[in-house]
Amino acid sequence: MKYRLEGDVLFIRMDDGEDFYETLYGILKEVGWKSGVILNAIGMLREFEIGWFNVQKGTYEKEFVSMPHELVSVQGNISDRDGEAFAHFHVSLAGPARNIIGGHLFKATVCNTVEMFIMKSNLNLFRAQGGNFRPLDVA
Repeated sequence: MKYRLEGDVLFIRMDDGEDFYETLYGILKEVGWKSGVILNAIGMLREFEIGWFNVQKGTYEKEFVSMPHELVSVQGNISDRDGEAFAHFHVSLAGPARNIIGGHLFKATVCNTVEMFIMKSNLNLFRAQGGNFRPLDVA
């Protein structure tokens, strides 16, 4: 893992075998960020869990995928949830047949590398208490 902070932009390079979220949260804690916007990320993930929120049931329907997939697109934000940084990511991933799968990313292991850029938000983003989920709010 390598990261560099330049102004309000954070560059992160994760290496093969690293836990995606463990690495990310460690860096965010080190730089003291709890609000941000994901600018982009590319690379590969394996052993990842993605999900789709079933509004009728009020729960996520999750799928675990062990095969490496290209990280085609990432959208998301960083917010404060109970005093800690919380990353909310939606991803698009392509497997060997180059078909896209996607959804909410719950966990993942880096395959080869992940290269990510995050911009700090000067807004105080936080996860509010809610019913089936905790909506993003701003103070």
